[in-house]
Amino acid sequence: MHVRPVLGWLGIALMTALAALIAFGPREPAPLDMHFDLSQFEDGVAAHFDRTEARFDDITAGAEKRVIWAGAPEQKTGWSVLYVHGFSATSEEIRPVPDRVAQALGANLIYTRLQGHGRSSAAMGDATVAGWMADMAEGLAAAKTLGDKVILIGTSTGATLITAAAQSPIDMEGVAGVVLVSPNYGVNNPFARVLTWPAARIWAPWIAGETISFTPRNAAQEEYWTTSYPSVATLPMGALIKAVNALDHRQFLTPALFWYSDNDQVVQPAATDHVRRRWGADWHTVVTRAYPDLKQGDDPNAHVIAGDIMSPGQNDMMVSGILGWIKEIE
Repeated sequence: MHVRPVLGWLGIALMTALAALIAFGPREPAPLDMHFDLSQFEDGVAAHFDRTEARFDDITAGAEKRVIWAGAPEQKTGWSVLYVHGFSATSEEIRPVPDRVAQALGANLIYTRLQGHGRSSAAMGDATVAGWMADMAEGLAAAKTLGDKVILIGTSTGATLITAAAQSPIDMEGVAGVVLVSPNYGVNNPFARVLTWPAARIWAPWIAGETISFTPRNAAQEEYWTTSYPSVATLPMGALIKAVNALDHRQFLTPALFWYSDNDQVVQPAATDHVRRRWGADWHTVVTRAYPDLKQGDDPNAHVIAGDIMSPGQNDMMVSGILGWIKEIE
Protein backbone atom coordinates (compact mmCIF):
# COMPACT_ATOMS: atom_id res chain seq x y z
CA MET A 1 0.00 0.00 0.00
CA HIS A 2 1.33 3.44 -0.95
CA VAL A 3 0.74 5.48 2.19
CA ARG A 4 2.19 8.77 0.96
CA PRO A 5 -0.21 9.22 -2.01
CA VAL A 6 -3.18 8.33 0.21
CA LEU A 7 -2.17 10.90 2.80
CA GLY A 8 -1.66 13.43 0.03
CA TRP A 9 -5.17 12.89 -1.29
CA LEU A 10 -6.59 13.11 2.23
CA GLY A 11 -4.78 16.39 2.74
CA ILE A 12 -6.16 17.78 -0.51
CA ALA A 13 -9.66 16.64 0.43
CA LEU A 14 -9.42 18.29 3.84
CA MET A 15 -8.11 21.53 2.35
CA THR A 16 -10.88 21.50 -0.25
CA ALA A 17 -13.51 20.93 2.43
CA LEU A 18 -12.05 23.75 4.53
CA ALA A 19 -12.00 26.09 1.54
CA ALA A 20 -15.62 25.25 0.76
CA LEU A 21 -16.59 25.87 4.38
CA ILE A 22 -14.92 29.27 4.36
CA ALA A 23 -16.36 30.23 0.96
CA PHE A 24 -19.91 28.94 1.32
CA GLY A 25 -20.48 28.47 5.04
CA PRO A 26 -23.20 30.37 6.90
CA ARG A 27 -22.59 33.99 7.87
CA GLU A 28 -23.69 35.58 11.12
CA PRO A 29 -27.15 37.12 10.51
CA ALA A 30 -27.53 40.85 11.13
CA PRO A 31 -31.16 41.97 10.68
CA LEU A 32 -31.47 45.66 11.55
CA ASP A 33 -35.26 46.00 11.46
CA MET A 34 -36.99 46.92 14.71
CA HIS A 35 -40.41 45.82 15.92
CA PHE A 36 -42.12 46.27 19.27
CA ASP A 37 -45.73 45.71 20.31
CA LEU A 38 -46.78 48.69 22.42
CA SER A 39 -49.53 46.61 24.02
CA GLN A 40 -46.75 45.10 26.16
CA PHE A 41 -46.72 48.42 28.04
CA GLU A 42 -50.42 48.11 28.84
CA ASP A 43 -49.74 47.82 32.57
CA GLY A 44 -46.79 50.22 32.49
CA VAL A 45 -43.22 50.29 31.25
CA ALA A 46 -41.76 49.38 34.65
CA ALA A 47 -44.08 46.39 35.01
CA HIS A 48 -43.07 45.20 31.55
CA PHE A 49 -39.37 45.45 32.38
CA ASP A 50 -39.89 43.65 35.69
CA ARG A 51 -41.78 40.88 33.92
CA THR A 52 -39.24 40.33 31.14
CA GLU A 53 -36.20 40.50 33.42
CA ALA A 54 -37.79 38.02 35.84
CA ARG A 55 -37.10 35.31 33.24
CA PHE A 56 -33.46 35.33 34.36
CA ASP A 57 -32.10 34.54 37.80
CA ASP A 58 -28.51 35.61 37.19
CA ILE A 59 -28.76 39.32 36.31
CA THR A 60 -26.18 41.42 38.13
CA ALA A 61 -27.95 43.62 40.66
CA GLY A 62 -28.19 47.13 39.25
CA ALA A 63 -27.76 46.04 35.62
CA GLU A 64 -31.40 45.20 34.88
CA LYS A 65 -33.67 47.09 32.49
CA ARG A 66 -35.33 49.85 34.45
CA VAL A 67 -36.67 53.39 34.55
CA ILE A 68 -35.42 56.15 36.82
CA TRP A 69 -38.43 58.40 37.17
CA ALA A 70 -38.20 62.18 37.06
CA GLY A 71 -41.43 62.37 39.05
CA ALA A 72 -44.37 60.06 39.55
CA PRO A 73 -43.99 56.54 38.06
CA GLU A 74 -45.36 56.14 34.52
CA GLN A 75 -45.89 59.90 34.19
CA LYS A 76 -44.73 61.23 30.82
CA THR A 77 -42.16 64.03 30.88
CA GLY A 78 -41.18 66.64 28.31
CA TRP A 79 -37.92 64.81 27.69
CA SER A 80 -36.82 61.22 28.10
CA VAL A 81 -33.35 59.72 27.85
CA LEU A 82 -32.47 56.19 26.75
CA TYR A 83 -29.00 54.84 27.50
CA VAL A 84 -27.64 51.88 25.48
CA HIS A 85 -24.46 50.30 26.85
CA GLY A 86 -21.61 48.72 24.94
CA PHE A 87 -20.38 45.17 24.37
CA SER A 88 -19.66 43.25 27.61
CA ALA A 89 -20.71 46.29 29.68
CA THR A 90 -23.96 47.23 31.44
CA SER A 91 -26.02 50.28 32.28
CA GLU A 92 -23.33 51.36 34.79
CA GLU A 93 -20.81 52.00 32.03
CA ILE A 94 -20.69 55.82 32.05
CA ARG A 95 -22.91 56.60 35.02
CA PRO A 96 -23.68 59.12 36.39
CA VAL A 97 -23.55 60.98 33.05
CA PRO A 98 -26.98 59.82 31.77
CA ASP A 99 -28.50 60.42 35.22
CA ARG A 100 -27.20 63.97 35.41
CA VAL A 101 -28.34 64.78 31.87
CA ALA A 102 -31.80 63.40 32.63
CA GLN A 103 -32.01 65.30 35.92
CA ALA A 104 -31.13 68.58 34.21
CA LEU A 105 -33.83 67.98 31.59
CA GLY A 106 -36.42 66.79 34.12
CA ALA A 107 -36.49 63.62 32.03
CA ASN A 108 -37.42 60.02 32.69
CA LEU A 109 -34.31 57.88 32.19
CA ILE A 110 -34.47 54.41 30.66
CA TYR A 111 -31.64 51.93 31.04
CA THR A 112 -31.78 48.89 28.79
CA ARG A 113 -29.80 45.64 29.07
CA LEU A 114 -28.63 44.06 25.84
CA GLN A 115 -29.26 40.36 25.30
CA GLY A 116 -26.61 38.21 27.00
CA HIS A 117 -25.20 41.07 29.07
CA GLY A 118 -25.14 41.64 32.79
CA ARG A 119 -25.41 37.92 33.44
CA SER A 120 -23.04 34.95 33.41
CA SER A 121 -20.08 34.57 31.07
CA ALA A 122 -21.84 31.79 29.19
CA ALA A 123 -24.91 33.98 28.62
CA MET A 124 -22.87 36.28 26.40
CA GLY A 125 -22.74 33.46 23.88
CA ASP A 126 -26.54 33.59 23.55
CA ALA A 127 -26.53 37.11 22.10
CA THR A 128 -27.63 37.81 18.53
CA VAL A 129 -27.99 40.95 16.44
CA ALA A 130 -31.74 40.30 16.27
CA GLY A 131 -31.86 40.13 20.06
CA TRP A 132 -29.95 43.38 20.43
CA MET A 133 -32.17 45.13 17.90
CA ALA A 134 -35.21 43.88 19.82
CA ASP A 135 -33.76 45.45 22.97
CA MET A 136 -33.12 48.64 21.02
CA ALA A 137 -36.70 48.70 19.74
CA GLU A 138 -38.08 48.05 23.22
CA GLY A 139 -35.94 50.76 24.80
CA LEU A 140 -36.83 53.30 22.12
CA ALA A 141 -40.53 52.49 22.49
CA ALA A 142 -40.22 53.00 26.25
CA ALA A 143 -38.46 56.34 25.75
CA LYS A 144 -41.17 57.56 23.38
CA THR A 145 -43.89 56.38 25.73
CA LEU A 146 -42.32 58.23 28.65
CA GLY A 147 -41.14 61.44 26.95
CA ASP A 148 -42.40 63.93 24.38
CA LYS A 149 -38.86 64.38 23.04
CA VAL A 150 -36.17 61.71 23.23
CA ILE A 151 -32.39 61.82 23.56
CA LEU A 152 -30.51 58.59 22.82
CA ILE A 153 -27.08 58.07 24.39
CA GLY A 154 -24.98 55.05 23.49
CA THR A 155 -21.42 53.97 24.14
CA SER A 156 -19.32 51.79 21.83
CA THR A 157 -21.53 48.99 20.43
CA GLY A 158 -24.53 50.69 22.05
CA ALA A 159 -23.80 53.62 19.74
CA THR A 160 -23.62 51.19 16.82
CA LEU A 161 -27.13 49.98 17.65
CA ILE A 162 -28.38 53.56 17.83
CA THR A 163 -26.84 54.15 14.40
CA ALA A 164 -28.77 51.14 13.09
CA ALA A 165 -31.99 52.62 14.46
CA ALA A 166 -31.18 56.03 12.97
CA GLN A 167 -31.56 54.72 9.42
CA SER A 168 -35.36 54.80 9.80
CA PRO A 169 -37.12 58.20 9.87
CA ILE A 170 -40.21 56.45 11.24
CA ASP A 171 -38.32 54.91 14.16
CA MET A 172 -36.58 58.25 14.78
CA GLU A 173 -39.82 60.20 14.96
CA GLY A 174 -39.77 62.02 18.29
CA VAL A 175 -36.00 61.58 18.72
CA ALA A 176 -34.45 65.03 19.05
CA GLY A 177 -30.86 63.82 18.85
CA VAL A 178 -28.38 61.02 19.45
CA VAL A 179 -25.15 61.09 21.46
CA LEU A 180 -22.59 58.57 20.21
CA VAL A 181 -19.78 57.98 22.69
CA SER A 182 -16.76 56.12 21.28
CA PRO A 183 -19.00 54.48 18.65
CA ASN A 184 -17.91 51.08 17.41
CA TYR A 185 -17.70 51.10 13.62
CA GLY A 186 -14.56 48.98 13.59
CA VAL A 187 -12.77 46.99 16.30
CA ASN A 188 -9.13 47.96 16.74
CA ASN A 189 -7.85 44.39 16.57
CA PRO A 190 -6.40 42.42 13.62
CA PHE A 191 -8.61 39.44 14.55
CA ALA A 192 -11.74 41.53 13.99
CA ARG A 193 -11.67 41.04 10.22
CA VAL A 194 -12.46 37.34 10.56
CA LEU A 195 -15.62 37.95 12.61
CA THR A 196 -17.71 38.29 9.46
CA TRP A 197 -16.17 35.45 7.48
CA PRO A 198 -18.43 32.49 6.58
CA ALA A 199 -18.79 29.69 9.13
CA ALA A 200 -16.94 31.75 11.74
CA ARG A 201 -18.90 30.08 14.55
CA ILE A 202 -17.22 26.82 13.59
CA TRP A 203 -13.63 27.82 13.13
CA ALA A 204 -13.16 31.19 14.89
CA PRO A 205 -12.62 29.49 18.29
CA TRP A 206 -9.71 27.62 16.71
CA ILE A 207 -8.00 30.97 16.10
CA ALA A 208 -9.12 33.06 19.06
CA GLY A 209 -9.57 30.25 21.56
CA GLU A 210 -12.82 29.20 23.18
CA THR A 211 -12.80 32.10 25.65
CA ILE A 212 -11.80 35.76 25.56
CA SER A 213 -10.87 37.41 28.86
CA PHE A 214 -9.50 40.72 30.06
CA THR A 215 -8.29 42.03 33.39
CA PRO A 216 -10.69 44.57 34.94
CA ARG A 217 -9.28 47.93 35.87
CA ASN A 218 -11.01 48.01 39.26
CA ALA A 219 -13.59 46.20 41.38
CA ALA A 220 -16.51 48.09 39.86
CA GLN A 221 -15.54 47.11 36.33
CA GLU A 222 -15.20 43.51 37.49
CA GLU A 223 -18.75 43.70 38.84
CA TYR A 224 -20.49 45.45 35.97
CA TRP A 225 -18.60 44.14 32.93
CA THR A 226 -18.44 40.56 31.69
CA THR A 227 -14.67 40.08 31.79
CA SER A 228 -14.64 36.56 30.34
CA TYR A 229 -16.95 35.28 27.61
CA PRO A 230 -17.08 32.76 24.73
CA SER A 231 -15.14 33.98 21.70
CA VAL A 232 -18.21 33.37 19.52
CA ALA A 233 -19.97 36.13 21.50
CA THR A 234 -18.01 38.63 19.40
CA LEU A 235 -19.52 37.39 16.12
CA PRO A 236 -22.82 39.29 16.41
CA MET A 237 -20.81 42.43 17.12
CA GLY A 238 -18.80 41.92 13.95
CA ALA A 239 -21.93 41.28 11.90
CA LEU A 240 -23.63 44.36 13.36
CA ILE A 241 -20.67 46.59 12.52
CA LYS A 242 -20.57 45.33 8.94
CA ALA A 243 -24.31 45.87 8.46
CA VAL A 244 -24.27 49.35 10.00
CA ASN A 245 -21.26 50.43 7.95
CA ALA A 246 -23.15 49.42 4.80
CA LEU A 247 -26.00 51.85 5.54
CA ASP A 248 -26.36 55.10 3.62
CA HIS A 249 -25.38 57.44 6.44
CA ARG A 250 -25.78 60.43 4.14
CA GLN A 251 -29.56 60.04 4.41
CA PHE A 252 -29.73 60.22 8.21
CA LEU A 253 -31.96 63.01 9.52
CA THR A 254 -31.37 62.93 13.28
CA PRO A 255 -28.87 65.41 14.77
CA ALA A 256 -25.84 63.63 16.20
CA LEU A 257 -23.16 64.46 18.75
CA PHE A 258 -20.05 62.31 18.28
CA TRP A 259 -17.89 62.15 21.42
CA TYR A 260 -14.69 60.16 20.92
CA SER A 261 -10.93 60.21 21.22
CA ASP A 262 -8.46 59.95 18.37
CA ASN A 263 -6.38 57.78 20.72
CA ASP A 264 -9.07 55.12 21.24
CA GLN A 265 -7.33 51.74 21.53
CA VAL A 266 -10.50 49.61 21.44
CA VAL A 267 -12.27 50.83 18.31
CA GLN A 268 -11.00 52.57 15.18
CA PRO A 269 -11.33 56.37 15.33
CA ALA A 270 -10.80 56.55 11.56
CA ALA A 271 -13.94 54.46 11.04
CA THR A 272 -15.85 56.88 13.27
CA ASP A 273 -14.47 59.82 11.28
CA HIS A 274 -15.84 58.23 8.11
CA VAL A 275 -19.36 57.78 9.48
CA ARG A 276 -19.39 61.22 11.12
CA ARG A 277 -18.46 63.01 7.91
CA ARG A 278 -21.21 61.24 6.00
CA TRP A 279 -23.96 61.48 8.65
CA GLY A 280 -26.89 63.34 7.10
CA ALA A 281 -24.70 64.99 4.46
CA ASP A 282 -27.50 64.93 1.86
CA TRP A 283 -29.85 66.79 4.22
CA HIS A 284 -27.39 69.07 6.05
CA THR A 285 -28.22 67.32 9.31
CA VAL A 286 -26.61 68.92 12.36
CA VAL A 287 -23.52 66.89 13.28
CA THR A 288 -21.17 67.91 16.09
CA ARG A 289 -17.94 66.43 17.38
CA ALA A 290 -16.59 66.75 20.92
CA TYR A 291 -12.99 66.01 21.90
CA PRO A 292 -12.37 64.62 25.39
CA ASP A 293 -9.44 65.96 27.37
CA LEU A 294 -8.34 62.72 29.00
CA LYS A 295 -6.12 62.91 32.04
CA GLN A 296 -4.40 60.57 34.47
CA GLY A 297 -7.04 58.46 36.16
CA ASP A 298 -9.21 58.25 33.05
CA ASP A 299 -9.46 55.17 30.83
CA PRO A 300 -5.92 54.46 29.52
CA ASN A 301 -7.51 52.91 26.42
CA ALA A 302 -9.34 56.20 25.72
CA HIS A 303 -12.55 54.28 25.06
CA VAL A 304 -14.91 54.49 28.04
CA ILE A 305 -14.32 58.22 28.26
CA ALA A 306 -16.71 59.14 31.07
CA GLY A 307 -18.29 57.59 34.15
CA ASP A 308 -17.18 57.05 37.73
CA ILE A 309 -15.90 53.55 36.99
CA MET A 310 -13.52 54.26 34.10
CA SER A 311 -13.08 58.01 33.52
CA PRO A 312 -14.39 60.00 36.49
CA GLY A 313 -12.48 63.11 35.49
CA GLN A 314 -14.59 63.44 32.33
CA ASN A 315 -18.08 63.47 33.86
CA ASP A 316 -18.53 67.23 34.24
CA MET A 317 -17.25 67.96 30.75
CA MET A 318 -19.50 65.39 29.11
CA VAL A 319 -22.62 66.39 31.03
CA SER A 320 -22.19 70.08 30.27
CA GLY A 321 -21.29 69.32 26.66
CA ILE A 322 -24.38 67.19 26.08
CA LEU A 323 -26.68 69.72 27.74
CA GLY A 324 -25.19 72.58 25.74
CA TRP A 325 -25.62 70.63 22.52
CA ILE A 326 -29.26 69.83 23.35
CA LYS A 327 -29.95 73.56 23.72
CA GLU A 328 -28.44 74.13 20.28
CA ILE A 329 -30.63 71.55 18.54
CA GLU A 330 -33.91 72.40 20.30
